[in-house]
Amino acid sequence: MGIAAIVLVGVLVPFTAIAAAHSAAAAAATPLSPAVSTDATGATGATGSSGATGSTGSTGSSGATGSTGVTAPAAANPSLSSNWAGYAVGGPRGVARHFKHVTGSWVQPAVTCTAGSLTYSAFWVGIGGLSQTSQALEQAGTEADCDANGVAHYSAWYELVPSAPVRVRLTIAAGDSVTASVSVSGSYTTVRLIDHTSGASISKRLHFAHPDTTSAEWIAEAPSVCTSNGCRALALTNFGSMVFTGASVTTASGRTGPIIDTHWSAQPIMLKEIARGAPGAGTFFGQRTLVTAVPSVLAGTGSSFVVTWGQQAGSSSGAPGRVFPGSGH
Repeated sequence: MGIAAIVLVGVLVPFTAIAAAHSAAAAAATPLSPAVSTDATGATGATGSSGATGSTGSTGSSGATGSTGVTAPAAANPSLSSNWAGYAVGGPRGVARHFKHVTGSWVQPAVTCTAGSLTYSAFWVGIGGLSQTSQALEQAGTEADCDANGVAHYSAWYELVPSAPVRVRLTIAAGDSVTASVSVSGSYTTVRLIDHTSGASISKRLHFAHPDTTSAEWIAEAPSVCTSNGCRALALTNFGSMVFTGASVTTASGRTGPIIDTHWSAQPIMLKEIARGAPGAGTFFGQRTLVTAVPSVLAGTGSSFVVTWGQQAGSSSGAPGRVFPGSGH
């Protein structure tokens, strides 16, 4: 069947056992990456002893320089997804929360492209879409894709799922500082994107009769292609690492806070997909190369974190995670 649309969809492990405060969960678990370590100074060699004739002993050798650790340890106990990486917030267990505004900022990553390899990536903030029964998601963000010639293409968009994404006339370049926000008021959703580097911005107020307001997200995503047979995540572009900052959300009752606010529950999400065309991909069992995108622990006031792209060897057995609804082109 022909391609119906490219959207962000993915499947996550159920949104359960969420810590009321992410910082407590992160402190109790062993991070997936080591914390920053300071280079150790090598020990000074012993001074040579004076000989009988009064000759000077040999100078001691300098010790080896220590290695630098990873700057952002990975978040503990992330849920797994085929296409989302980042953070989502929702109501604590058994408590409903509704959100009316979400915002976040990032620097558009300069992606690495390889000739002959089509890859895709999107970075966004949104409201809704986290629940496995959700039928809607309101989001806005940027994209970084690689074409078959190994050339990177950057763009900006918004999407009101289940409608298709809409590309907007906002020129985005690698290195641009971007802020995105989504607001919901009744049956209207307002999306806004600001490119602080160029000074350009767009804002659209859109009629959306049945928005989902039960969650909010800050996500790096592998867009998905959908046909009549279902959806699958596309190959994720190597974006290196990118940092979300100024992540904030406001509830329908008017409370505003960062991701870590104890008024809601924060859940880290790790993307894990089987890389197409990797060595061994033609076999049903055995090792394949996996592409991952891993969120770090929350930093500062709980309003910033890093998402890091990577590759690792992994078993081909088992599903990598849940496919979420989302955006893509």
